[in-house]
Amino acid sequence: MTVDLSPVQEYYKDKTIFITGASGFMGKVLLEKLLYSCHSLKEVIIICRPKRGKAPETRLEEMFKLPIFQRIKDERPEMLKRVTIYQGDVTFDQLGLSGESLKHVTENTNIVFHMAATLKLEGNLRDAIDMNLLGTRRALNVAKEMKQLEAFIHLSTAFCNCDQEVMYEKVYEFPHKPEDLMRLAEWMDVKTLDAITPDLLKPHPNTYTYSKRLAELLVRDHYESMPVIIARPSIVSPSAYEPVPGWVDNLNGPTGLMVGAGKGVIRSMLIDTRHLSEVIPVDYAINGLCVIPYQFAKMTERPKDVPVYNITCADHRKMQWGEVIEMSKEIGYRYPMEAGLWYPDGCITTNKLHHNINVLLFHWLPAYLIDFILLLLGQKRFMIRVQNRISVGLEVLQFFTMRAWFFKSDAYSSLWAMLNEADRKNFNMDMDPEETVPMYIESCVQGGRQYLMKESPDSLPRARLQLKLMLRVQEKISTGLGVLQFFTLNAWCFRSDSYASLWNKLNEEDKAIFNMNMNTENTEEEYMIECAKGARKFILKEKDEDLPRARVHMKIPLQIPVYNLTVDDAKKRTWKWIMDVGRDLGIKYPFEVGLWYPDGNMTSSKFYHTICTILFMWLPAYLIDFLLLIFGQRRFMIRVQTKIAVGLEVLQFFTTRSWDFKSTHFEQIYKELGSTDRRIFKINTDDVDDYEYMKVSILGGRQYVMKEPLTSLPKSRIQLRFMYVLDRICKTMIISGLLYWVSQKLRVVDLLRSAFPSST
Repeated sequence: MTVDLSPVQEYYKDKTIFITGASGFMGKVLLEKLLYSCHSLKEVIIICRPKRGKAPETRLEEMFKLPIFQRIKDERPEMLKRVTIYQGDVTFDQLGLSGESLKHVTENTNIVFHMAATLKLEGNLRDAIDMNLLGTRRALNVAKEMKQLEAFIHLSTAFCNCDQEVMYEKVYEFPHKPEDLMRLAEWMDVKTLDAITPDLLKPHPNTYTYSKRLAELLVRDHYESMPVIIARPSIVSPSAYEPVPGWVDNLNGPTGLMVGAGKGVIRSMLIDTRHLSEVIPVDYAINGLCVIPYQFAKMTERPKDVPVYNITCADHRKMQWGEVIEMSKEIGYRYPMEAGLWYPDGCITTNKLHHNINVLLFHWLPAYLIDFILLLLGQKRFMIRVQNRISVGLEVLQFFTMRAWFFKSDAYSSLWAMLNEADRKNFNMDMDPEETVPMYIESCVQGGRQYLMKESPDSLPRARLQLKLMLRVQEKISTGLGVLQFFTLNAWCFRSDSYASLWNKLNEEDKAIFNMNMNTENTEEEYMIECAKGARKFILKEKDEDLPRARVHMKIPLQIPVYNLTVDDAKKRTWKWIMDVGRDLGIKYPFEVGLWYPDGNMTSSKFYHTICTILFMWLPAYLIDFLLLIFGQRRFMIRVQTKIAVGLEVLQFFTTRSWDFKSTHFEQIYKELGSTDRRIFKINTDDVDDYEYMKVSILGGRQYVMKEPLTSLPKSRIQLRFMYVLDRICKTMIISGLLYWVSQKLRVVDLLRSAFPSST
């Protein structure tokens, strides 16, 4: 059956398309659009690298299972067979192609869409150059060998010329040459390159826009010998119409902000609400990309300069960020996310001080509180990790939301003007549609909910009920935050951000935490140092009457004969004796700058030990790290405390049970030694004074492990006296507070009054 083809469809007839970056957000939509609307094409070749142990073919099969390919499966399933996938990577020479695969690409390709890039705006310069700059050069080198090449479309970004007040559709010069940067990245080590990156980037805010600008210069330099074209989309947002309304597969840009705010995680954002939003629906951008080669082929005379297309929204369709945010809030309340962390009612401001205070109080403080609660409940901690990711993402996004952007997009507008009715229907870029902006935002909210969060529309009634419940809880809490609101500068924007009991409401991906495997066993000497430093406060032991005797040496060789290298029973000391002497010597020979006064506690009760560990080890660790965060210092105490907790758990196996060894073989060695050998190889512990040995151990740990000279002892003793006073003050305050709380709960005063009524 003959099918009438529109002019654009006719252009793609029997064409072979080569795509890099087909597994990305825009790449998937482009692949689907070419297969669906340009169904007369011959073949689409894509390259893909293995990922998480999955071969490229497996990744392609999984891609075809996405909702965006459903209409092809329903209407044109035969088109999926026209996709050829090769294992490749833009970080390899020849894009990782070789032999028959490279030959097939170079002999058959007519159109290249180079879309592969790293989108990590906060990524390091080495990776950005390797992917965005060197990757473009590698793609161009392969394209040079293509015998039937008609167009090479390089996907850039509309924000790569951020030093221009108005960005026209042309390539702007820049002092840095692409070749120089590529050579620099080849010979300079990463550490040095990172050190000079801030100076190299100016005036660019990140490595992404910087590397994309240099890549444009590289593409422009090939224009004389190759049919290269540059396309610059602005912030790409979810689809407006096709393949399905609202489809999106990543949290980049406004979608991430919308989802984060909807989940109640993002509570403050730097946005100048007066500026116009710069977003383009992904289907509009992809339709423009499909038409660009057609327009280029129709040109009777080749342009003097490389063609550049600013793929941006028409000026009359742009809205202020403030209107978009308010509209998104209203729609978000109608279509709430499931199990949101808190009521989605954050604050927008242009005041950096205000924003930083808000972030500290309503992002970081709840994150530390939630992780501490999770620690108490024995669950995995994750909120600090999540907040770190949010912090980086917000910092990057705020560069684009705090300034005005002006683009001239005449070339992109001309694409729509040249299309006939059939092509306008197939490749919709209409900037005056019947659908309104609220309708589009509604599809974005529902798309983020359905395709990103995997939340079914059937769950909306339950989600709305949860939203009402969170609103009521928030209103109750907000009444008790008057004092706090005064110090947070217009904190009415937040109402309340108490993040209690939120951990069990996040999805599995967000519950993943950093791997902090600290499986190291501490020696007794390290243990003594930690006690003296005040870092280790408690250890489980048996009751005094059942105290096991401490062993200083124990080693079990694997080969026969076997020797138990232990101390003679008469010389063995109880753990209590070691702790008491160690504490006395630690006070007499203190360490420099101890964390706290070395006055730990021993117990055989696991419950009491756990309570003490939480109050005097974990709670101070979280408090110290939070204070370090406030003062902009590097946090370390939670990491240190995690290591100590692992070491304690290992050591307590040996300190809470009694050990009895028979060391006949080892004792026999000493008996067989002559007097000379006994002086040279000292193994008789009878000659050792236990107290002096403990003293030497403490001084040795101080001098050789902690690198603290003995001349610092006077200063250390002064510090120790100060910590003693501080320790007693803090303990008095804690005990007094607990007694007061208990008395209030038990109404002790009322009971006393009733027991001893007034004589009057």
